[in-house]
Amino acid sequence: MASKFIAAWVMCLDESMSIWHNRWTCPGWIFCPRKPHPFGNEYHTACCALSNILFSIKLVEGKDAPPQVARDFENSGKTGGLLLRMLRTYHHTGRYVVLDSGFCVLKAIVDLQKAGVYSATLIKKRKYWPKGVPGEAMQSHFDEEGVQVGDCDAIQGVLDGTTYNLWGMKEPDYVMRMMATGRPVAALDSCKMAKRRWRGEGGVDCSRTFQYTCPFDWHFRYRHAVDDHNNLRHALPSIEDTWLTRRWEVRVFSFLLAVCKVNLFLVIRFFVFGNKKEHAPTLLTFRRKLAWQLINNEW
Repeated sequence: MASKFIAAWVMCLDESMSIWHNRWTCPGWIFCPRKPHPFGNEYHTACCALSNILFSIKLVEGKDAPPQVARDFENSGKTGGLLLRMLRTYHHTGRYVVLDSGFCVLKAIVDLQKAGVYSATLIKKRKYWPKGVPGEAMQSHFDEEGVQVGDCDAIQGVLDGTTYNLWGMKEPDYVMRMMATGRPVAALDSCKMAKRRWRGEGGVDCSRTFQYTCPFDWHFRYRHAVDDHNNLRHALPSIEDTWLTRRWEVRVFSFLLAVCKVNLFLVIRFFVFGNKKEHAPTLLTFRRKLAWQLINNEW
């Protein structure tokens, strides 16, 4: 993929699941209850956010990872090294990456900016706020009188000589927080308009219309790229569901074959039909034609 495909200016990095139910015959087997397919192998995957074409994958090995194998960028930590390895092809290109909340590590996105790649990720509080994030102070700031739903503000900081931003946007019942090393809080003409409705004090219905600023607009616009690719891959009849096997190696091959199949479908839809996607073949039609070509394969 590094030699055949160049992603657009914005990319998305998230997780994908390869289905496998027997943990004793699957290296790196995990159970992830929040996923639609919770059993099997988890892959970190990166997609072009405009075409949804997947160009980088990394198996989550977990405790099965051989400790004697040296990995590049280990000095950047577990999360930072993973990001740097997956996006190695796009170092020093000024690309922008929308990250999943699981990559919410301040040092990781700072090290990624040092490599010439900007990024943004949603901040979520699990047991504690991530290191370097004054979550309660941000909450108290947006709770002040005069702050309306949709208002944004930012805290700027410096880590290892690199500037980063902590962005916040007021929602009706919480504050949406993001950490990023990208564009400042400003709205462009291309940013979408948003509307929020909520029930205020005394049961009064309230609403407000506002325009997203760039970091939040890009987050909502491009965060589904990997999920959309996964949905196409799992759409029935899918290769992984119909190809019955008891060998883990065959399952990995079927996963990679399904990824290539969806990539080819997205290439046709994006590069061949472009803005006329209504004339593009449906996924089912494409799969039927591909299946017959595999059956009548001269090789």
